[in-house]
Amino acid sequence: MSENRVENANPTGGPRRSIHPITEIAVISALYVALTVYVYPISYGPIQFRISEAVVILVATSPYLIVFVPIGCFIANLLSPYAGFWDLIFMPLVSTVGAIPMAVFGRRYLLFTSWFYAVVTAAGVGLMLSVILEKGYIVLTVPVLVSQMIIMTIAFFMLKGYSRYQKHREGGAVK
Repeated sequence: MSENRVENANPTGGPRRSIHPITEIAVISALYVALTVYVYPISYGPIQFRISEAVVILVATSPYLIVFVPIGCFIANLLSPYAGFWDLIFMPLVSTVGAIPMAVFGRRYLLFTSWFYAVVTAAGVGLMLSVILEKGYIVLTVPVLVSQMIIMTIAFFMLKGYSRYQKHREGGAVK
């Protein structure tokens, strides 16, 4: 005899789903936007240091979080002085493409995929700025690449440190 558990049933008849992932995506998207806006003067332009990029590394811990990347990027770029096709369509797409390897291989190759993300996004920003500002691609890409590499390296060490702390706190062995 099977027992029906009404408390676990979805009212629409389908399987019960948690809103936790959706909430997490929304919160991290909001964090990305808030960090970008908080340091507005250095978040946009030829020389930028977008500290909000550090949260992208969370995609490696939970691949479904990749959804926040285009959402956060799009909303943050609404405030960009360059807002238009490049900032609102092209850059969220570039950022998502850069984050895909992190979602797939990030647990195993976190530093490499973080740097890959930095290279892809810097290349995208450099291309966008070289078209908009009509300046040299390399000249505009290198400063963004340097800042992205710094940010993603710091994010890597922060995530590794947090993981070690969690393992220690849970009584597990720390590598």
